[in-house]
Amino acid sequence: MAVKRELQKAFQPGRGYTREDWDAVDSPELTDEEMRQMRPFREVFPELAREIDKEIAARGRPTQKT
Repeated sequence: MAVKRELQKAFQPGRGYTREDWDAVDSPELTDEEMRQMRPFREVFPELAREIDKEIAARGRPTQKT
């Protein structure tokens, strides 16, 4: 089940970063052109995606607690 997170609109202390960190970030909204140019991670980095899949598969299923 996916968790929907709300975007933080203003600085809130005690979240692991300083006011200076918050002010230094410049993240403008993506343009329509930038959105059209986006591609899936697996398409851009297929070898890395395969390695990640192997690593996850090697861990196996978690044990169930009863």
